[in-house]
Amino acid sequence: MKLSSRILYCLWLFLMILIPHIVRQGNRPTLLIALSLSILVQVGLVLNLLFPALGGRVTLRTGLFVFAAAWLAEFTGHNTGLPFGNYSYTEALQPQIGSVPVQVPVAWLMMIPPAWAVGTLIYSRIRGADHSRAWTHRAASSLTSGLAFAAWDLFLDPQMVEWNLWRWESPGIYFGIPIINFLGWISVAAAVIFALSSFAPTRALPAEALLLVYTTVWLLNSVGLGLYFELPGAAAAGFMGMGLFVALAWRQALASHE
Repeated sequence: MKLSSRILYCLWLFLMILIPHIVRQGNRPTLLIALSLSILVQVGLVLNLLFPALGGRVTLRTGLFVFAAAWLAEFTGHNTGLPFGNYSYTEALQPQIGSVPVQVPVAWLMMIPPAWAVGTLIYSRIRGADHSRAWTHRAASSLTSGLAFAAWDLFLDPQMVEWNLWRWESPGIYFGIPIINFLGWISVAAAVIFALSSFAPTRALPAEALLLVYTTVWLLNSVGLGLYFELPGAAAAGFMGMGLFVALAWRQALASHE
């Protein structure tokens, strides 16, 4: 990891560690600012990792595509109920485009590449072969990545609902989150990653650096929800769900060095 990425990583860690202390102080305006800054810094880190690996043009194209696709999915979702279920955003996060906070598609961008790398590592072990461009293998790898992405939402959705950043019309069985939401996350993320793999070379991904980002998100959320945000059930579910992908991906990453 180059120096600029290390600096961004440390700044991101600082902001994420600061957020629980802001929550304890009950300073909501500061919380929203810190949350927005942490999203921006993490997406900056991810793009900084992608740039030397994919090149400027492909990195820019990747960023724009993920942002646009995520915004469209969220805009469609809160207006039609598909593919995530019936929900609406509050006015807490600003600015918004079509009643979708800008931070939301940016957050997709900060986690799609790490999930893409995780899914690619895991699927390469399952398949035991190189990165084929056959669409069936791309689809299977993308689905694995979509599952890795949705595992993050085991933490995220209960936390954001608790913070009143969005609301569900009919609360579901997973700590108030409907199951259709997770199916929507899997399908949209898998479709986005499948599309990305058509113009961004999967084999060029900085897989281990992105896996470190994914692992850090897992650790921070496990501790944050479990010890600070009083959501132990979601913390345990996320620890196990996202942790499974962390373990499988690191197993493959370490095996590749043997």
